[in-house]
Amino acid sequence: MPVYNRWMMPLKVLFVCIGNSCRSPMAEAIANALGEGRIEAQSAGLAPAGWIAENTLITLERLGYSDAGLHSKGLESIETEDVDVVISLLGSRGLDLLPPGFATRREAWPIPDPIGEDEAFYNGVAQQIERRIRGFLLDEAEEELLPT
Repeated sequence: MPVYNRWMMPLKVLFVCIGNSCRSPMAEAIANALGEGRIEAQSAGLAPAGWIAENTLITLERLGYSDAGLHSKGLESIETEDVDVVISLLGSRGLDLLPPGFATRREAWPIPDPIGEDEAFYNGVAQQIERRIRGFLLDEAEEELLPT
């Protein structure tokens, strides 16, 4: 009898920031690339800007991540039942602003907002997001290996 492996079905992760223009689209692109099918990332904003910042796209390209499919959207565009984990890139205050029903598992990552900053700042933010996502994936893999 096969043993259940939660990686058989991708973990559905929602990254949330304010405008869905910088941090959360970066996290979506990076997580989908690094997750290699183990996670299915989406992003949304509390007050979506309606566009992805040019420096977000430049930064993703420079770091080797695809921006295919990225577009700024609000929480109303997300099917709540399709979210296993919601990660606020605003820190804990972002979790407080979420409507009820968005995932029972919630994490808060305080990531600085690069809007209006230069490309070097965007690059630093993207690298911080990348480190957090790599840690998240390692934690998920270790949890999978723990005996039940």
